[in-house]
Amino acid sequence: MLPGTRTSLEFFAEGVPKPQGSKRYVGNGRFVEASDVKPWRAAIANAVFRECVATGDHRPFTGPVKVHATFYMPRPKTVKRLFPTVAPDLDKLQRALGDGMSVDSGIIEDDAQIVEWHSFKAYVEPGGFTGVKVKITAL
Repeated sequence: MLPGTRTSLEFFAEGVPKPQGSKRYVGNGRFVEASDVKPWRAAIANAVFRECVATGDHRPFTGPVKVHATFYMPRPKTVKRLFPTVAPDLDKLQRALGDGMSVDSGIIEDDAQIVEWHSFKAYVEPGGFTGVKVKITAL
């Protein structure tokens, strides 16, 4: 293993991006995540792991980072608009990505290390790959 901290990492997590943050009341004082975000966060962690294995560098980021992320959303068949201006909200997609990179993969120690976000939502035509393309850079 190399000494020090990692300087950058790029990966693509395939799947339909899911938001995190909305809670649904289930009764008896209990709330649960409104979307089933765990498989999506696992897909993010698996993509990080595959990239670490491919590069041979498993070091986590230990300081502040910036994240560039493009979420590729499936385009519904009847939708003609250029941009996905409907749910899920971009900030909730970022929340799931941040937890996938910290809690689930450990590539960053805490998502509080993310001090700068550059994120986008885009549609993918039918048959295209949905998911998120990410670049993490140490500051």
